[in-house]
Amino acid sequence: MKAVIVLVVLAVLLAIGSTLAFRVAAVERDLANADEELSTQQYAEAGSSLSHASELLKSTSWIPRFGARATSEIKSREAALHYWQAQYKDLLPREADPVGAVENEDVGLQMLVANGVYRVGQTKAQDREQAMQALQDSISAYMTVLKGQKWDERAAYNYEFIVRVRDELRNGKRKALPPPPMEQKGNNGEAGEPFEPTNTKAFEVYIPLEEQERKKASEAGKASPNQRKG
Repeated sequence: MKAVIVLVVLAVLLAIGSTLAFRVAAVERDLANADEELSTQQYAEAGSSLSHASELLKSTSWIPRFGARATSEIKSREAALHYWQAQYKDLLPREADPVGAVENEDVGLQMLVANGVYRVGQTKAQDREQAMQALQDSISAYMTVLKGQKWDERAAYNYEFIVRVRDELRNGKRKALPPPPMEQKGNNGEAGEPFEPTNTKAFEVYIPLEEQERKKASEAGKASPNQRKG
């Protein structure tokens, strides 16, 4: 009887373990799919993959070393989904300090929030005073990222750029913020296009010399040796 009970308990444990393993694999699969769909601008599909991963994570978030990492990665990808669709207000936390609200999160998520702060301020700035306030908010946002435990060169570059724009605006060298993008190009950049044909008439064409011509050219300028006298 004891042997039967032990076998039943082992069977139950194996069933639970296999179910959890399946759910973990499914979450990893959804995250990989979301990466691919974000990179190819399939935003609706990426949203579905992240929603499915979030649903599966409800029963697996307690697993050590997996739950916290998966939760962080889902947050980062959801932020990227908002950012690349220009949904900057949905990207930002409701706190007064948006980047501070994600201070303990992945640096990639912090960067997306800091970029969102700049984009929101960029679209709201209608005069010089609003532009200065938007730049100051952006400077504070990138400074929060730079104070984090992990150094990010993008935050340093953006911080330096925003400070330079603020100084130019303050000194009258610039009248307004750089204009916001008229059309969101996505994270693949702008599409390439063929170059216009170049006029080749201005180029000089050099044809290699034939063997006899090369021999004559190498002998050109040579003189016979001087004859010794006496």
